[in-house]
Amino acid sequence: MKVRDIRAGQAAIIAAGCLFMTGAAWADDAPATPAPDATVAPAPASTAPVAPVPAQAPASTAPAAPVPAQAPASAAPVAPVPAPAAAPVSAPASAAEAPAEPPVSDATRAERLMASQVGLLRFTSAGFHRGLVRHIVLFRFLPTITDDQRAEVVRRFMALARTSRREDGSPVVVSIETGAQISGEGVDDGLQQGFVVTFRSEGDRNYYVGRPVVTDPAYFDPAHEAFKKFAAPYIVTTLVFDYAVAPAHPQRQAPVQTGHAAQVPQQQG
Repeated sequence: MKVRDIRAGQAAIIAAGCLFMTGAAWADDAPATPAPDATVAPAPASTAPVAPVPAQAPASTAPAAPVPAQAPASAAPVAPVPAPAAAPVSAPASAAEAPAEPPVSDATRAERLMASQVGLLRFTSAGFHRGLVRHIVLFRFLPTITDDQRAEVVRRFMALARTSRREDGSPVVVSIETGAQISGEGVDDGLQQGFVVTFRSEGDRNYYVGRPVVTDPAYFDPAHEAFKKFAAPYIVTTLVFDYAVAPAHPQRQAPVQTGHAAQVPQQQG
């Protein structure tokens, strides 16, 4: 029995040695686990659930809307653009247009009636209604007029004493006086400059004035007409007053014969 026990113990030892050798060989083949680094803390495993990535929507398989074709250009003929009308030439020394003519007064109608009855040739002749006539003209100037512009208006008005002439060269104006308003009565109505023009007859006055009484250029003074067009943009108000100058000494009447004695009428006034 002892020999049997010894042999059994030897077999057990041999078997244990084989197992030991097998385990050692397996340990040599397994990868070595690195030692943990004390300086680097291991990151804790995230416990948050990972959100599922939504599946992309499949591309639309609907057919694309067709692009509408552009309408062809109209073949209708283009209407011609009318050419702009030529702008009227403005008055000299100002871009503003001359003010519209005032409505015809009763005095203008009366003078036109007389002109139509006697004819323009006689109405504007030097011998029509002889006798001195005063033609008074008063101006109120534009508030923005400069001193130079006002002086030029006055200068051109005064020059009419030389430039206002008939076709044969004979003068129309006897004299022209002018002056600025200096009255303190307060009834000047804003008028600033006055002129007194003297004529030898109403016919000369009619030829000088021209419009609105005489509208035919053949029967009025072109120099005065040009002055009116120049001065109009600078003037706000114009006042005109004409009167015939009574003779200083009335003509003596011829003696009246009655029977055999001659009687001389007494002078009146």
